[in-house]
Amino acid sequence: MRLLLTVLLGFMLAVPAAVRAGAQEFVATPVEISADKVNVKGSVYYLHKVLKGHTLYSISKAYGVDIETIKAANPSLSEGLKAGMLLYIPEKPSGTAEATAAAPAVQPRRDTVQTTADERGERTAPQGKTKAAKQKKYKKYNIKWYETLDDVAVKFNVTTEAIIALNGIDPDSGKRIRAVLIPDSAYMQEFRERAPQAGTGNAGTVQEENAVLPDKRTSVTDESVPAEAQAWEWDVTPDLSGTDRCITLILPFNASRLTGSLNAYTADFYAGAMIAAADLKEKGLFSNFHLNIIDINRYGSAWELVADNALNGSGLIIGPISERDMQPIASWARSKRIPVVSPLDLKTASLLQDNPYLYLFPPQSDLALDHQLDKIAEASHSSDTTESVTVIYEQGYERSDIVSQTMSGLAERGIPFKTFKYDFLSGRGIDSLMSQSLDSVLVNRVIIPSMSEAFITDALRNLSLIQSSRGYSIDVYGMSRWKSFETVELDYFHALDLRLAMSYHIDYNSPAVISFIDKYRAAFNTEPTSFAFQGYDIMTFFVEAMNALGRDFPDGIAGVRRSLLQSDVMFEQTEPGSGYLNTAFKDICFTSGWRILNE
Repeated sequence: MRLLLTVLLGFMLAVPAAVRAGAQEFVATPVEISADKVNVKGSVYYLHKVLKGHTLYSISKAYGVDIETIKAANPSLSEGLKAGMLLYIPEKPSGTAEATAAAPAVQPRRDTVQTTADERGERTAPQGKTKAAKQKKYKKYNIKWYETLDDVAVKFNVTTEAIIALNGIDPDSGKRIRAVLIPDSAYMQEFRERAPQAGTGNAGTVQEENAVLPDKRTSVTDESVPAEAQAWEWDVTPDLSGTDRCITLILPFNASRLTGSLNAYTADFYAGAMIAAADLKEKGLFSNFHLNIIDINRYGSAWELVADNALNGSGLIIGPISERDMQPIASWARSKRIPVVSPLDLKTASLLQDNPYLYLFPPQSDLALDHQLDKIAEASHSSDTTESVTVIYEQGYERSDIVSQTMSGLAERGIPFKTFKYDFLSGRGIDSLMSQSLDSVLVNRVIIPSMSEAFITDALRNLSLIQSSRGYSIDVYGMSRWKSFETVELDYFHALDLRLAMSYHIDYNSPAVISFIDKYRAAFNTEPTSFAFQGYDIMTFFVEAMNALGRDFPDGIAGVRRSLLQSDVMFEQTEPGSGYLNTAFKDICFTSGWRILNE
């Protein structure tokens, strides 16, 4: 009996200990604040990727946003939180803090703060600024990275000119402004009384100075539609011929057989294409069209699909997505003179030779460098002033393909250039040597042919230092992959007006993008992926082409540039009698106003 009691007592003591030990084995996955942000309808959201072990509670605590607000921004959460989801997390608004105007609005750090007009001995702010600053207290507002002075003015119901006057800002500096003092009602009334009436010809005011200071990047009326694309718009009207047209969409839908990252997202591609078809129908552009949807996984191979006569009657074929399946489809379509679109797989470029009916929609990444060189040549030849071009690359990589292609490409375009190479591990002080390869007076167009994140970080840091401390004018041209770098300070991108040629770029402020996202959420209760955008773009582009160009659309779309939701499109033949490559890229520029513009 004593032995039994001893065993029972030991078991009772061991169970709680085991439970505690078991409980201690669970460690919640920490939630890290995302570095990715998007601006949607003027509101800024973090793009947070859900990891295994995350909960809505832990996410809301990490971001300081309540759970209901997160749910409201993400309708897909009605089906539960799942690992791999992308959530829109509203940025927590930062309040304004009281600060005396006697202190400088921005502390004089040369690498981040604008130089005032008084310090430079140039234009001066309106009289009364110093007196007002000394006698009153104003709210200090820390400008968010995505905001401009115009945004701040609208937020506080004041004018941009009044902010400039109160803070002594030089509109010419182009430097990032981190914080400003906000004019109050008394200052606004005084400022309006001082402001000259329209047509008085008083040439000393900030208002009139601003009127003659256009910015070459912000003069575009609609940032979502590049000026170049606007010049090439089709006259898209419904095709009234009454001819029935069949668009065949070939995708793998059998989930049990899906393999590879491309196939895994074909359902998203299909969903995006269906929303495009609905939008086109609303515009009267789909009345003569019908869709023939084929699940290629129902067949043993693409050859069996062709033999089954499933493609007969097609006026356009979109898909399949892989090069292996595309080969027999493209060969058959060529014999029937039916256009075929390769929607996703860049490897299908090998099938373009001798097939003038094949269109490769995604741009080839190796064309991006040539595109950047063309942009430099265009800017250099169209500029009214002489400019300096410099190639900066990592020491030891002189003979790399990307460096050689850059130098030979500039030479072929007749652009004189300087070079500067260095080892980024050599330590500080490189900026002094680098500045010798730049011009202190002219606009410096700098291209850095490198994919090394460490080297790019160091090169941009030195260029930013040269620009801020020496006053050099520098525009940098880079590679699209830089946008995915995690250790590069985005400050450098914006300070140096970095220009990238992107195969895909989504402007979340575009009304068309916002409309698509809203419709996708309503239809599928989730967020659209890049594959959904791709499906929408391809369906929209080719249906509009068939309406605008009729029977001649296979030849008529060559050389026509269109700007779509996430892609720009301009098809060109690689050689006579061959298929068509998409040679267009989204040209984006990170500007000093913490905005990303489509150029």
